[in-house]
Amino acid sequence: MHNEYDETIARPDQPVPAELQALFDTGIRFEADVFDHWAALDVPGYVDLRDLDGDKRVHIGATIGAMRAGATVIVGGRLPDDHEGGRTGKPDLLIRADEGGYHPADIKAHHVLDKKYDNAPASSLKTPAFRDAAPLPAGGARHREEDLLQLAHYWRMLQACGHQAAHPHGAIIGDDQPDDPRLIWYDLASPAFRTFSRTSGVATRSALERYDHEHEFRRRVADTARRGDEPLVRPVGQQECATCRWATACVTTLPGDDLSGTLRGTLGVREYLALRSAGIHTTADLAGSDPAALLAGTYGGEVTHLRNRGFRLRKAVVAAQLARDGVMVRRRATADVPRADIEIDIDVEWGADDLVYLWGVLVTDGGTRTYTPFFDPSIDGPGAEADLARRCLDHLGALARDAAVRGRSLLVFHYAQPEPRHARRFPPLPSGAAHPDQWVDLLPLVRSTVDSRAGHGLKAVASHGAGHAWRDPDPGGLQSQQWHTAARLGDASAATRLLTYNEDDVLATAAIRDWLRS
Repeated sequence: MHNEYDETIARPDQPVPAELQALFDTGIRFEADVFDHWAALDVPGYVDLRDLDGDKRVHIGATIGAMRAGATVIVGGRLPDDHEGGRTGKPDLLIRADEGGYHPADIKAHHVLDKKYDNAPASSLKTPAFRDAAPLPAGGARHREEDLLQLAHYWRMLQACGHQAAHPHGAIIGDDQPDDPRLIWYDLASPAFRTFSRTSGVATRSALERYDHEHEFRRRVADTARRGDEPLVRPVGQQECATCRWATACVTTLPGDDLSGTLRGTLGVREYLALRSAGIHTTADLAGSDPAALLAGTYGGEVTHLRNRGFRLRKAVVAAQLARDGVMVRRRATADVPRADIEIDIDVEWGADDLVYLWGVLVTDGGTRTYTPFFDPSIDGPGAEADLARRCLDHLGALARDAAVRGRSLLVFHYAQPEPRHARRFPPLPSGAAHPDQWVDLLPLVRSTVDSRAGHGLKAVASHGAGHAWRDPDPGGLQSQQWHTAARLGDASAATRLLTYNEDDVLATAAIRDWLRS
């Protein structure tokens, strides 16, 4: 915000990073799919204004007109600029309330449902109003702060133009149920977020309270930058700097040994600012510090709202020590990794629609390693997905039975939970060592024996610890979804790229296993 309004800072001219563009593209595709689904339902009062996006004045006028006419659902509208509040915005959806006025709603290409939370009210696309929302039988929805702050922004804009509903509810459509999208409703005035409080240490605030505080601070930052006064903010390195257009004018200006720049993403902004206030500015400062003393002093008083503040600080101290020593990953001890005569590594790939289209199996038998893929990029429904999974699971079952007949032991290894989670969706499951409940997850073994300042993800540990290299110059989950889209359309080179990427993933788990034992 400061950089945007400080006229002395050069405007960055650089392309959107490929990883970020892939996220944008995924979101746009999912949004279009939801709108196509909705339009086909022929809901009374459904108004689509997306085609007016090129003319701001006409777009705003049409949105106000649709609200005055009592449209049930307004898609792709644009609210009048709130000049006094310093707001502008184009909500994905406006949903009419029974008593008049509108609720804001947005579409997000990420999951919002989570069984760990209380039941969440949800309504269907056919009957989207809040009055038609009913609790989900299988659980609730997580409160993603960035989602709810965006809804709060649109709510304040509706208030500014006099078209808000009687109570501030807002809805998010996530990609949990792509075949049957649901509006998950949130009370924007209900306490939801545990935050820092200068007076009491901890406070639970609503989405509107969080938004009002953050928005007002950003207005002050912008006004200060516009006047050319001493900035209210200083650069702090964080994970999103990797894709931020202002990075060259901001985080790259930090001293080379700045803690937040070196350990970008390890801690949050408030934690880095609290360390600065405690005199910890550099990697060397933190590497030589005592976490207990920091938590008992000034630092601890600034992060009381974080339940896991001690764990996060100790993790950051270890990361600082690694950075001081010039290493990314370090093994503390040899892990007790189970052994078998036949060792199998398994890895799955799924598309933007959450359908698994590739099961990769690597069999290590003595000195021989054999990769077998079960691959069908054209999968477009649960039936075809189940058929492909059945082929892989039957293959594992046959390998386990053959090993048992020959008196040889067999183990299946994976990294994190996607593989067994997906396998359990396709009964009947193979028995014995091939059953997903018997598979060995390498991730807990890594976490218990490996220190890392790049996280414990497969690529970080395999690359920096086990010395494994992917053949593709740009490997990654988001990229693989783009290759999958191309392979679905018949691109043979994209299909080959997917197979190579998956084979390298199972080779990576094998390399980590060898490294942990060495």
